[in-house]
Amino acid sequence: MFIYFATITDYKNEPVLTLEYTGTAKHAAFIASKYVDNCPPAGGFKISKRLIKPTEVVALLNHRGA
Repeated sequence: MFIYFATITDYKNEPVLTLEYTGTAKHAAFIASKYVDNCPPAGGFKISKRLIKPTEVVALLNHRGA
């Protein structure tokens, strides 16, 4: 299973903040664009994806953390 997240970058294109995980790249981009619009020092964003294992999903659902 893949999860997507956005990394907010500054004017030098250096990552400064990682936003929450989402189920789709489109949703991650929507959240990031809203963040960039409301935070003038933010220069842009980059969407990344991560493969998570079923055991990590089960641990999260059981509230034990990953």
